[in-house]
Amino acid sequence: MADSNNINNRLLEKISAVNEIINSSSAGEPPYSFKLRYCDETVKQTRQIGYCTIAGSALILTRSMIRSASYQTAGLIFAFVAIFFAIYCMVYASKIEKTEIAEVSGDSIIVKGRTYSYSEISEISGVAFNGLKIMSNGTKVASLNKACDGCGDLVRWAKLHNIPVNDSNTRDLQSIQKRNSVIVAVMVILALVIGFLMAFLKRM
Repeated sequence: MADSNNINNRLLEKISAVNEIINSSSAGEPPYSFKLRYCDETVKQTRQIGYCTIAGSALILTRSMIRSASYQTAGLIFAFVAIFFAIYCMVYASKIEKTEIAEVSGDSIIVKGRTYSYSEISEISGVAFNGLKIMSNGTKVASLNKACDGCGDLVRWAKLHNIPVNDSNTRDLQSIQKRNSVIVAVMVILALVIGFLMAFLKRM
């Protein structure tokens, strides 16, 4: 649990650091060349979600086997969906661990083997869940999370070449932590409500 919290905190710190660069009027110059990759923390967190999902599905499946037939059916369905999601998380973690999103070299950015000059990049815009997308004349070239390795350097590179960085979601670390706490609280309440409704409907 502590390791999970540490990973989450490191991800939030990386996102906050990129937000500071976006908001800064003097962000500094990026390295001449750098790569954009998913960070180790993202890979570890994705795997942890998979492990937790497997454990949860096993617990629910075990408990459902000692209940009525209807509970067994519901348990099997939930366990099947949960295990499918867990497998997806594991496969996705392995994929992003080896994925290079883009590489910047001098005035150019290389995405999936294609080279774009800085003049071909029209903007870098923010998307939901702390994401950014690199745009070229209305077409998305690549997308990444602010926690990705090299994301801060990408913003510096864009500013160096006067490429607009349009992102309204540039909270500081404390604000990000508060927002995440609210999201977690809402999800917990929603899960409790669903559980209560299922128990209530079962008794009817």
